[in-house]
Amino acid sequence: MASQWNSLQVATLAIAAVTPLTVAAVGFYFARASQRLEHVQWANQTVITRRLEIFGQVAPWLNQLLCFATFVGRWKEIHPLEAIGLKRKLDETMYANRLLFSDGLFEAYRAFMTALFAMYATVGADAHLRAPIDSQWGDRRDLSWWTKEMEVLFSVDKTSSTDDIQAAYEVLAERFRDDLYVLHEHKLLSAQS
Repeated sequence: MASQWNSLQVATLAIAAVTPLTVAAVGFYFARASQRLEHVQWANQTVITRRLEIFGQVAPWLNQLLCFATFVGRWKEIHPLEAIGLKRKLDETMYANRLLFSDGLFEAYRAFMTALFAMYATVGADAHLRAPIDSQWGDRRDLSWWTKEMEVLFSVDKTSSTDDIQAAYEVLAERFRDDLYVLHEHKLLSAQS
């Protein structure tokens, strides 16, 4: 006895045949998405690790420039030509690794350097220092290593205040904190709540 297939039986058979294929396709899609996510996480972790290495290298140099410019810490030990040399090392490192950092961090870096140095002030010469020669905390001209020739290393008309330099440094530090995913204590506490 031949049975005739009705449309409900055909649809049921078609769904039964397509279901494993659909499950396999969805599983394949999720496996690939999961794999891509793992690759992105690995790449991000690699970038953060490299950022930390670079920060470990540049942080002492940035701090030395801050001390030099704001008359704190070991400012008396940092000669003007050393400060200019620090700028060169920082620029070389930061520009070589430019694409690893956010635009916000790099703009903050440039603003800090602009607060410290009058770049392109003269053709074929080093950037002039915008840090003051003297302040309420001291006078570089009174130091044993100071020579009259060092005055030409400082900008005469574009001097930055120590407050402006400190403010630019604080913005840069905040951008580094963001790029390194270092949370402030109050942000950490609110994230845990």
